[in-house]
Amino acid sequence: MDSLWISFSILTLVLILILGLDDLVIDVVALLKRLGPQKLSETDLVKMHSMPQKKIAIMVANWKEEEIIERMVHGNVGRIDYSNYYFFLGVYPNDAATISAAKRLQIFYQNVFIVENSLPGPTSKGQMLNQIVNYVRALEIKNKIVFDIFLMQDSEDIIHPLALKLINYKMEKNDFLQTPVFSLECHWLSLTRGTYIDEFAESHTRDMLVRSALKASVPSAGVGTAMSRLFVSEMLRLHTSQLFKEDTLTEDYHLGMMAHKLGFTNEFACNYIVRKSGQKDVIATREYFPSSLSTSIRQKTRWTIGISIQGFKNIGWESTLKENYFLWRDRRGLVNTPVLILSYTMSLSYLLYFSLTQEWPEFLFQNPYFQWAFNLSLLFMANRILQRIRLVAAIYGWKTSSLVPLRWVVANFVNTLAALRAVSQYREAVKTGQKPKWVKTTHELPAAFGQQPIINSTVPQNILESPSPSEVVELEAR
Repeated sequence: MDSLWISFSILTLVLILILGLDDLVIDVVALLKRLGPQKLSETDLVKMHSMPQKKIAIMVANWKEEEIIERMVHGNVGRIDYSNYYFFLGVYPNDAATISAAKRLQIFYQNVFIVENSLPGPTSKGQMLNQIVNYVRALEIKNKIVFDIFLMQDSEDIIHPLALKLINYKMEKNDFLQTPVFSLECHWLSLTRGTYIDEFAESHTRDMLVRSALKASVPSAGVGTAMSRLFVSEMLRLHTSQLFKEDTLTEDYHLGMMAHKLGFTNEFACNYIVRKSGQKDVIATREYFPSSLSTSIRQKTRWTIGISIQGFKNIGWESTLKENYFLWRDRRGLVNTPVLILSYTMSLSYLLYFSLTQEWPEFLFQNPYFQWAFNLSLLFMANRILQRIRLVAAIYGWKTSSLVPLRWVVANFVNTLAALRAVSQYREAVKTGQKPKWVKTTHELPAAFGQQPIINSTVPQNILESPSPSEVVELEAR
């Protein structure tokens, strides 16, 4: 029994150390390259405000979003400091309430277009976005115009006032651009929603910057993702008029991988301005994430299937060590789960032993190698938590970051259950042959956001003629 316990403990510690070293690599690269949100200089700001504005198509896929889509558009139109942009709202024919809300928006804004899906909903999100892209292309032909940038946003997003100007500026040198996504601040006791504060603060002010600095692939976060006309055209040429892969649950992630695979320039742009109050303001998309455990687990199950399982199936591995390293990091969620289960089991077994004998396992803790490995694993865990506290504090302040250790436990619980459910659901999907469908989560906006229509002088006033359904279908058939 002792030998089995020793073997179990050693295996667990080895796995913990491997994952700890993996995270440490990112910490070291970020430290050596001094990576973090970068302040926009006065020169940058002058260029951003003065350069010609590219025409931007903002694509928003909707399924039963009648409660928030109007407020989302009202609120963002009132704050966006840009004039050459258009909203394309994808809706389904069997979602009358969302269609009605979208039609009300057209009364107020010339730059809002409704794209009605040819299929009843919900389909996959990739399918809906492809319908929007083809509608935009038909609109271009009809009006003899060209959209320079395609931008992905969601119905619950709050777009930063300078986001489109930053994208317009950065897309001078890029074909694929991702800007940060942060959770809106929430009550400090909202632990589940708070895990997204922690995870996105760490990922979008450290991990993605490391990838971008090393010229590796930059995955799309699904929102705040900008694509050049050149990239979109090439993807449509290669994939029979489909920009997005429709049979995956994370069509956004796959798109980012393809941009790098095809050799297009990409960047993760994490920039901030300093307000008159002295506060740093990162130019990012902000939104509320799920607040309940069940909803969070469902959402992260979808992410795990799409990135870790379908991502491996669709993309496989690359030819370079650098790219494979980041693919491994994308997919390691399925490895984290058994390691977490092993580590908690090991810790509980030690505590149980101590409660029964009033001493720690002698045959383990008197072994200098085991003690060294055990202490190093604790050091790795402490470093991970401290790094997250530091990164969260930089965006949200120390009060929010003080609960990172508690939210760490909640996140481990959610991510573990999500990974287990992902494996189970994927096996069932393979067995039944079912296609992925839109896994909707309930979306929210701050209570005061977008309550009233906004008369904004920067909203485009030129009227574009909408293409007919037959013109869209004809384009898709080419």
